[in-house]
Amino acid sequence: MARPIHTGNPYRAVLRREYPEPFIALLAFILGIWLWDHYFGNPEGYAPGTEQIALVKIDRDLRLADAMEGDPAWLKWLVGVDSPVVARRDALVVLEKLGNDQSISPRGLEAYAVLRSEQNHLPLQETLGRVMQGQVISDFEETSENLANHRGTWWQAKLMDYWEDSARPGPDWRTSFEEESTQLRRRAVGVRSAVWVLGLVGLVFIPGTLSRLKTGLQAKPRGYGGAWSLPLGLVIFLVAILAWIGFNLTLEVGIASLPGLHPVFGILLDSAARMMPALIALGLIFRRPGHAIRVMGLMRPPGIKAVLGTFSLLMIIDQCLRKAMNYNGSNDPGGGLSLADAGIWGLAFALIASCLLAPISEEILYRGVLFRAIRNRLGVVVGALLSSVVFASLHFYDGYGLVSVAIFGFSCALLYSATGALTSAIILHMLYNFSIKIPEWIIYHAPLG
Repeated sequence: MARPIHTGNPYRAVLRREYPEPFIALLAFILGIWLWDHYFGNPEGYAPGTEQIALVKIDRDLRLADAMEGDPAWLKWLVGVDSPVVARRDALVVLEKLGNDQSISPRGLEAYAVLRSEQNHLPLQETLGRVMQGQVISDFEETSENLANHRGTWWQAKLMDYWEDSARPGPDWRTSFEEESTQLRRRAVGVRSAVWVLGLVGLVFIPGTLSRLKTGLQAKPRGYGGAWSLPLGLVIFLVAILAWIGFNLTLEVGIASLPGLHPVFGILLDSAARMMPALIALGLIFRRPGHAIRVMGLMRPPGIKAVLGTFSLLMIIDQCLRKAMNYNGSNDPGGGLSLADAGIWGLAFALIASCLLAPISEEILYRGVLFRAIRNRLGVVVGALLSSVVFASLHFYDGYGLVSVAIFGFSCALLYSATGALTSAIILHMLYNFSIKIPEWIIYHAPLG
């Protein structure tokens, strides 16, 4: 009878793995090339659909600015709404960017002409003729019908005002347009106020949160997760990220070759892409799902009070950051919005992708693996700093966005260290994304009328 083969403790084998420095440097070099190309490579113009989403945002921003013009300054600040003059100025800047990049259509030119006429008090007909060079986009009957049936835009309403003053009255479109503006104002005030109320609730827990986060700075590594070496964590993180990059590049080509793909399949493919790096990382360092759940702290009860307190702190820090950096909005013409979030399927996509799967996957990878591996060697503060810098750099935002995301990542790392529960960081991440994506959808993507 053959003797059973004893393979020993598989986790000791994982911890004994040795990775040569040239191998780690090669993986980091490949990731660095990809990052360099994204940040410093030759721009290839705006992505398809940029103008479309930019026009949606401009339309809603202009409507809100007009609808809230008479509201007190504190309420407009609370909702994040500018005066009509500032809103029109910002819209013109966006449309000029698209025009300079040759990414603007006749529809966008029409919006630009109306905005320029309104902002600079120029004759509308002359401005339209000069900008459009004889091209006719909107006509009287179709525009009035669109406005009356909740399909019009702010600049089309301005066109109808001009045409009715110089020609004849059209159908009763004003009632529909005014109802839409009132509805949009009510939505914006309601949803943005809800986020502020959540932040105010968290104020109660800030003293206890600060005390708990302070204890997290002295947390000592322990157990299997506390034994991970820095090379082990770096290799697992880099392999998972590079696999994710390769899968996404392949996915983009595949989706581009399949026009008309049903949104359900799009959500499933995106979900697979989002969860891939976390699953790869867990597969490389654990042999059983139960072990991963226990070591990562996924079964420990989250510190809800600490989560709410940290969320409130992040809101305060964000306001200070906006003031310090004089931040007036995203440099992206679309304002950070995505066509993928439009409609009811877009809401489902935002909830599943941004508010559920992204927090789970990213917290497992950046805090559960990368932060812990760095912390084991260099301490909590250095681990939180380095992992948050990597976290921010892989999100591709502007200057304000990079700093804001880095601060958020640092907070998640400290919260994880303080509570020992990755669920705390996951819930904070969910709450943070939810407070951004859901108001965006309600204000910019939900249909009016």
